[in-house]
Amino acid sequence: MPRQARQHADSGIYHVMLRGVNRDAIFLEELDYQRFLSALAVVKDASECAVLAYCLMTNHVHLVVRTGREPIGVLMKRLGVRYASWFNRKYGRVGHLFQDRFKSVPVDDDAYLVALIRYVWRNPVEAGLVARPEEYRWSSRRLLGRASELVDEAELLRLIPRGSATEENIDSTRVADVITLPGVRERTQEQVTALLRKVSGATGPDDFLDLPRSMRRRAIAELRTRSVTYAQIALATGMSPSSVRRVHVGGDDSLLA
Repeated sequence: MPRQARQHADSGIYHVMLRGVNRDAIFLEELDYQRFLSALAVVKDASECAVLAYCLMTNHVHLVVRTGREPIGVLMKRLGVRYASWFNRKYGRVGHLFQDRFKSVPVDDDAYLVALIRYVWRNPVEAGLVARPEEYRWSSRRLLGRASELVDEAELLRLIPRGSATEENIDSTRVADVITLPGVRERTQEQVTALLRKVSGATGPDDFLDLPRSMRRRAIAELRTRSVTYAQIALATGMSPSSVRRVHVGGDDSLLA
């Protein structure tokens, strides 16, 4: 089935969404969020785009950008390849990190832009992660009024009235009607056990602990990239949650002996 042609924004402004393949996590540790923002900064400089807003969630990303000398497709390919390559190397995984093509919605209406910015900033609130948008660390909302090399606040304030996107009476349901992204997939323990068997061949804790160290580490990394919690991995592998975390984050060989 042929792909649908991407819609063009006369304003050059797009709401861009990236999601993890199979709803899997694309950020597992603090460094992952930082690395994505660093990649975005590099791509911004290369493409001369303006970053108006962003919000990084566990398994998806919202960006509001105005394109510069490169079209949105080229810009997002740069960003996706840069981050996915780094993520796959870090966690020893292969294959696609992001699901299908990125989704982009052209923004050619001032009122829609205001509602969109508020929608993006309120994502962590709607997900129950924070009480107020400015409390979420991985959103550009917390940078409002601060100097930032990544976010073009002057351009944002030129496009929308000051403070308008933070007003509680702004209706963002119009944006939500355009796109609703799924939350992180919650797996049962039975599903985790089956997934562990698929990625490592182990049918239980005894089998897992008999595997070579490198294979056990790769299996833990694979389960984490599929949004499996440390506690669930511990139950499936016979390790403690703290040991699983240390192996995953630090590659501690002593815990795999």
